[in-house]
Amino acid sequence: MISIQSSIIGYHNSFQSIKKLLDTEGFTLGSGYTYEHGYFDKPLDWEAIHGYRYYLRIPIHSIDGNDIDQPHTQIELGKPFVIKHEFRTDTNDPSADIGVFTSLINQFTTPIPAENHPIDVKWIQRAKKILHKIEMHI
Repeated sequence: MISIQSSIIGYHNSFQSIKKLLDTEGFTLGSGYTYEHGYFDKPLDWEAIHGYRYYLRIPIHSIDGNDIDQPHTQIELGKPFVIKHEFRTDTNDPSADIGVFTSLINQFTTPIPAENHPIDVKWIQRAKKILHKIEMHI
């Protein structure tokens, strides 16, 4: 994980307004959010097909006590960061089986831990360019 300094840190507005802005840059609200906090994620390596993904992640939290996904909830943006999330595929999982039966039973796989893998500077630079676009609109 690489944190990135940005002027969006501490910015607050309605969930609806922030979501609209981040949607235009290809962000989605991560499915693992809670009532009080969550993350907007954007893949950084969209042009490649492989078993790992680099993401720009922007933390959010509710500042008025309401659920973060409600249109008028006031949310605040946290410090953005780049993460690497690697998925198991038939090329990097020695136990992978491409059979139909296996795919029906094991539809989802556990991510491969990526904490100790370095993040290439090109993903950090790409993330900074995306953040700069967002900063120009807030």
